[in-house]
Amino acid sequence: MSALERELEQLIKHLNDKNKLVAKSFLSWLLENQLDEEDDQLTPEDIRAIEQGRQELMKREAVPLEDLKRDLGL
Repeated sequence: MSALERELEQLIKHLNDKNKLVAKSFLSWLLENQLDEEDDQLTPEDIRAIEQGRQELMKREAVPLEDLKRDLGL
């Protein structure tokens, strides 16, 4: 297991149930929409998803990764 995988595992372990659901949803979306190395263009759907994430952060419905890492001491 890589250091990145261990770090992700630790982050997920410390999420509350609501945020675990958000993380699962986001990771599922990432898997379904992985960009090939040759495909580096954002689609309108990608842009909408990014904007939705920004709105969730503004409404405090999500926690920025940097804040979570700082809170967990990572």
